[in-house]
Amino acid sequence: MEIPMSLPLQSHNPRPRSFILTLRSALLLLFFFLPPAGILQAQETQSTEPTGLEPQGKARFELDEVVVTATREEDTVREIPKNVTVITSFDIEQASSTNVVDLLAREANLNIRSLFGNDKKAGVDIRGMGDTYVSNVVLMVDGFRLNAPDQAGPDFSSIPLGRIERIEIVRGAGSVLYGDGAVGGVINIITKKGDIAPEITLHSSYGSYGTHEERMSAGGTIHEFTPEVSAGYFSSEGYRDNGYLRKKDAGFRLGYQAEDYLFLSLGVSLHDDRYGLPGPVNKADVNSEDRRKRTNSPNDFGETEDRRYFGNVTLDLDNWGELTAYGAYRDRYNPYIMGYNPLLSKEKQTDKINEETIQLSIAYTVPYELAGLSHSLTAGIDYFNTDYLREEVTKRQKKNSDVETLAWFVSHQWSLSESFKLNAGYRDSRFEGHFRDDAYVDFYAPPPPPPPLLPPTYLYSAWVRGETEKKVWRNNAFDIGLVYKAGSHTNLFANYAKSFRIPNVDELALADDDLRPQEGFHLDIGVRQGIADILEFSLTLFQMKIENEIYYGENPETNTTYNRNYDEKTVRRGVEADVKLYPIECLYVWGNLSYTDARFEGTDKFVPLVPRFKASIGMEWQIIDALLLSLTGTAVGSRYDGNDQNNSLYDKLDPYQVADAKLTYEYKKWKIFGGVNNIFNELYSTTSYSESYYPMPTRNVYVGLEWGF
Repeated sequence: MEIPMSLPLQSHNPRPRSFILTLRSALLLLFFFLPPAGILQAQETQSTEPTGLEPQGKARFELDEVVVTATREEDTVREIPKNVTVITSFDIEQASSTNVVDLLAREANLNIRSLFGNDKKAGVDIRGMGDTYVSNVVLMVDGFRLNAPDQAGPDFSSIPLGRIERIEIVRGAGSVLYGDGAVGGVINIITKKGDIAPEITLHSSYGSYGTHEERMSAGGTIHEFTPEVSAGYFSSEGYRDNGYLRKKDAGFRLGYQAEDYLFLSLGVSLHDDRYGLPGPVNKADVNSEDRRKRTNSPNDFGETEDRRYFGNVTLDLDNWGELTAYGAYRDRYNPYIMGYNPLLSKEKQTDKINEETIQLSIAYTVPYELAGLSHSLTAGIDYFNTDYLREEVTKRQKKNSDVETLAWFVSHQWSLSESFKLNAGYRDSRFEGHFRDDAYVDFYAPPPPPPPLLPPTYLYSAWVRGETEKKVWRNNAFDIGLVYKAGSHTNLFANYAKSFRIPNVDELALADDDLRPQEGFHLDIGVRQGIADILEFSLTLFQMKIENEIYYGENPETNTTYNRNYDEKTVRRGVEADVKLYPIECLYVWGNLSYTDARFEGTDKFVPLVPRFKASIGMEWQIIDALLLSLTGTAVGSRYDGNDQNNSLYDKLDPYQVADAKLTYEYKKWKIFGGVNNIFNELYSTTSYSESYYPMPTRNVYVGLEWGF
């Protein structure tokens, strides 16, 4: 479902605190929780069976993590010329986050955007894309591109945390490998595949606002087969009136190692939900802990039925490389009511979205040696087709879209020496879209000549097809990066790339006559450094210049509002710093800081909804072998209102600071956990349009139990 661009989204904090004070307080909190020497000595001498809560030391560092997102083949983070973050299943278990969006929002330069305080209609903005982040950040789930063709964005609520094996985040341009919209970055979520000893996990939790979740998963390797099955149900009344969310999901995947060289996999992912649409809160109410929960839309709601079917074949050709073919089909149905009218039946005011998407991809990777050094070449073809229909019954219109993309790409990695590696890639993409607006028209018979004042006689109503408009665009992207291994624990990298984004179907439905794709040029320079098994940090400087950036705004010449291209280039410059530290065996401390200057080139105006500063800090303290305390704090700077391109029409959004905690105890096969979110009861939101706000939840708690066998 599309949320209209004129609606508000961000937070207003009535008790602003300085950025430095927030960070200082967080550091003092970590220092306060350092374990006393007696506990340390007890841990050194105690001998117990290993538990899943034990510190993982060097395993939590990322330099040697193997990722596939950045190059479409297995590479360690140290060999990738981009800022990459890996979140493992162990990280997810320890984190205080209760959904994917909250988990991602603690990472450097990833900012949460939420309408309802849960993971429905929520997402993350990478590197300050602002209001159009849903079309400028690509979300992949097991190779499937989850981004919707409209402005709804990818549905994070359809991805339960318990099903995730790992998350890979690649910041910056990714259009060579992922095409349209890979501008701010790419998030690749990889779910569990059952390639372990057979096991079953049962999970149940309960929390504030009548929230409860029940989940089960089972999987493992049985001879040549690797089955994985999961199912879950989630229900919450929500923080706000009419903010409820009910969802159920199920997934099944079956892998089959037919031969040593041939692997087959088939799977299905099913998701159903129903949710309330409480709408925005005005400026006068957003700072009241009671009034900010209320709604002016008690009967608005939406539903989703999302079915994804996928399969892949991997052929290992030994010295001749590896060939992978992937196919997927998605069927999404989304009825909703916005602006409920008690004088009409629900049927006569329920709008509907139908989406059918086909994705096909073939990639061939061949490693080879030349001059005693290792190199690899990857080439592939991607095909996407989406049949999209939005029926707006109250407006008596249908918007039909049929969009198709065919692209080829090539990516090459050269080892110039033992210390230097060069990556280069290119994509050529052809987009063709057919768009048609149909109208529901009443037909009348003309009145007889005498007398002339008689009204016409109603005959019938019918859908009338509009004219089909065709759009064809040819886009290309390139990527070139260099990695220098300055030592066994030190890596320097630089990357220059071009990205592109094609207008989505909603943007084209209400657009300037010459709306066209945007192009971006990206530069990244960074360093990664490890110090033994104690410390690891990274620092990245980036610049992004975008031409013809697409936005929803007003034309001052005609006083009309529609989707258009900015006349000026937009420029985003910034820095991202990330640190991970094991000061002692039982304590893991992490933190990150990002600064983003997003403005219109040659002016002093900033891009709306982009905070300049963001920082997160956290710790995991192993109090005893079976007991773990996790603390997380995030501070986000102020932003301009989403409808304030001039930076002078509305109040800026205040900064906010949020802290969460989780305590986990494990005994044999049992795991008991509980947590507090928004410990200090911060009143905040994450977006605003024309000084209308979508409040986020205040302090809330949860407890749960998990059993694995």
